Amino acid sequence: MLASTKVGGYKFNRLIIRLRRKGHVHYPLYEVVLMCKNSRSQGKILERLGFFNPHIESNVFIIDSSRFAFWLNRGVTVHSTVQRYIVKFLV
Repeated sequence: MLASTKVGGYKFNRLIIRLRRKGHVHYPLYEVVLMCKNSRSQGKILERLGFFNPHIESNVFIIDSSRFAFWLNRGVTVHSTVQRYIVKFLV
């Protein structure tokens, strides 16, 4: 049986892993989320994969690597900023 090519009504090639801004004025925090490519940045998320806090000295970037790999294997696009942070903080 073939694996499903949809999640939450969206095809995998229409999904993207990107940052979503949270926090307060002048103190942003970011979530690493799975969203539909054409949804607005504060729109509905399908899954929260991690977070990034640029205000701590060590620039905390935490991501659930098993879920990240799961979505990558299904062909989900990763935003360039998330790719940069993964290379900078996790590799």
